[in-house]
Formats: sequence, structure tokens, C-alpha cells
Amino acid sequence: MIFLGKIFRKTKPTLPVSEAFAHNLRSIEKTLGYTFNEPHLLERALTHSSFASQNNIKYSYERLEFLGDAVLQLVVSDYLFKTHLHLNEGTLTKYRTILVNGSYLAECATRLDLGRWILLSESSRRSGQRDNDSIMADVTESLIAAIYIDGGYESAANWVKIHVIAGKPNYAAELQSFNHKGQLAEKCQRLKLGTPHYEVTKTTGPDHDPLYMIEVSVDGTVVGFGEGRNKKEASQHASEDTLKNWDIHFSS
Repeated sequence: MIFLGKIFRKTKPTLPVSEAFAHNLRSIEKTLGYTFNEPHLLERALTHSSFASQNNIKYSYERLEFLGDAVLQLVVSDYLFKTHLHLNEGTLTKYRTILVNGSYLAECATRLDLGRWILLSESSRRSGQRDNDSIMADVTESLIAAIYIDGGYESAANWVKIHVIAGKPNYAAELQSFNHKGQLAEKCQRLKLGTPHYEVTKTTGPDHDPLYMIEVSVDGTVVGFGEGRNKKEASQHASEDTLKNWDIHFSS
């Protein structure tokens, strides 16, 4: 894919960027620490659908976000796989979830002050969407995709390592306190799958020390199970199970 990208740049002329965006291009690239061969990719990565609709533009960052999510997952997975040789798949998955969750990606965007460069409609700006965590996380992923298309996997991987992975050096220490239930709720919200539903399916043990079995449903489908000494603990385990097996249920 990297080789094909190089052919594309040689055989197809660079698409233009808008005059207003061209004025800020160097400042944005300096902020990102990356210079684009195809600046139009950067403009697209920062274009919210509200701005596209307001200005009759046929593109936004949504398709790039889709690709960027996959590239981010691969880069982080590759890094963790090579860094933690002694850890099993389950722990590696938990570490990855900490590094790619939307709340943290929004933090990465805030650190880079990306909000000032996002192209939003007037109404979206007035309503404070420039600081919306979901939008900030989406833009982080779209930028990763833009860098990947523009410079190949190594460029995208280097950017992720500097601006995502290195920004949370204590990710391993966070594992014990990570909120799997909150992460699942955020993931479902971003993918427009509604709110996860938790149901106690079985209670065993004596009254003074019960063990709860809980199942969680997403979009009407049971996708995870967990047990615990209280409902909160069981819900966390069910959420963790769902996140671990997400691709099995929602691969399409």
C-alpha cells in the first residue's frame, strides 16, 4: 500500500486547498510536527460535516476517521506486542483499550490545540463544538489516516508513538482503575449504537456474600457476560468482556 501511495503521488497532481486554509497550513503542520506532500488531505482531515454542509463541500473527515481508527489500532497493537513480550493477549488488549479510547484521544487533540484548526459551521462553533471530546477524538483519528495516506505506515506510526503512546507513559499503571463500563458507553455513543443495557441473569451464594451474573446487550444483541461480588463489579467485567470481543459481534 505504501508503494502504491508513492505511485499515486507521482502520477496525479496535488489537489488544491482553500485560500483560507492555505494561510494556516504551515502553522498547522508545525503544530502536528509533520509536513504534508498532499496538503488537501490535511484540510479534509480537519473538515467537520457541518462545515461541509454549510459550504456545499462534498467531503468531511468521516471516511478518514474510519481508516485512522484502523491504523491507530494496528500501530498501538504492534507497539504493545513488541514492547511487552511477557504479556498475554488479554492484558495487551486492555493496554490497547486505554491508549485508543475516545476520551484519551480527545486529550491528545487538546494537547496539540487542534480545536482551533477544526473547520466547523458557524452554528457548531457558537454551540461550543470546537471543544467537543467526540469531535476532538474523531479528528485525531482522521489526522492519523491523512498522515498514513500521505507518508505511509512509518510516518503514521511515528506520529502515533510521539503524540499518542508517549503521552501516556503510565498506561500500565492505569489498568487496575480503568473504567470499562464508561469506555463501552462511549464507544456505543460514537458508533450510534445506543446505550448498553445491563441485566442480572443469576444470583448465587448466600445472602451475605452473593455472586452476581450480568449480561450486557448492545443494539438489542447480547454481547458480553461478567460476574462479581456486587452489581458494579459484575457490570465492569461484562463491559470488559464486550470490549475484548467487540470485533466478533460487530465486525461488519
